[in-house]
Amino acid sequence: MYLTQCPACDHRVSSQAESCPSCGQPLRAKTTNGGGITFWGVVGAVILAIIIMSFE
Repeated sequence: MYLTQCPACDHRVSSQAESCPSCGQPLRAKTTNGGGITFWGVVGAVILAIIIMSFE
């Protein structure tokens, strides 16, 4: 952990902080944890449904 400068207000901020405690400027891009359905998940579900329906 090290200190870096906030790009908005030039205060010193921890490298692990998500936003500046002084001005609230976001410091890191938010990451997703992969909890949502992605494009390829939907494509896979459609292909699976087509395969299952072809056997009926």
